[in-house]
Amino acid sequence: MDTKNMTPEQILQNLFHGKRKQLNQYIAGFVDGEGSFSVAIIKHPYHKTGWMINPVFQVYQHQNYRNVLELCKFVFQTGSIYRKSGIHPVLNFSVDSRRNIIEKIIPFFDKYPLVVKQDDYLKFREILLAMEKREHWTENGFKRLVLIAHSMNGQGKQRKYSLEDIFSKIDNNKLIVDTAKNPQRPTSDPA
Repeated sequence: MDTKNMTPEQILQNLFHGKRKQLNQYIAGFVDGEGSFSVAIIKHPYHKTGWMINPVFQVYQHQNYRNVLELCKFVFQTGSIYRKSGIHPVLNFSVDSRRNIIEKIIPFFDKYPLVVKQDDYLKFREILLAMEKREHWTENGFKRLVLIAHSMNGQGKQRKYSLEDIFSKIDNNKLIVDTAKNPQRPTSDPA
């Protein structure tokens, strides 16, 4: 096969023609070892809670193995590949669009289940499906999703903000909103 004038996608289509199931199983196994389902909780001044929930699906690989990340991009038909910041020559395949995660990533891993990362995937999935129902727009829903996110990937050990940080800011924002809606007027003391 002469590949000089072919795009990477055309090469992959020719290589895996008729072998899609095996390719998908390979990608599922690869993600089980090298992938990450993460949900960051980010400060965001324009959200009523002061925080934003940011789900991301990622696969990291040394730059010498970019072809594996291209394979991920081919299989999922979405995502971006970029250089990870730092001293190591590492590339990152990333899908951070909630719509693409729901339409492409979740159906894939529902059909090709993981082994090692299945628990984190199911929590990731639960958070995304709840966000589709806008559960994160309520205080209780938001707190529930934050608790789930903090139970993922080693129980949130690498998190920038603790649950206490997040929940205290939510409570402070609620107090400010409640006070703005119902300001208490000083009462005069008749004494």
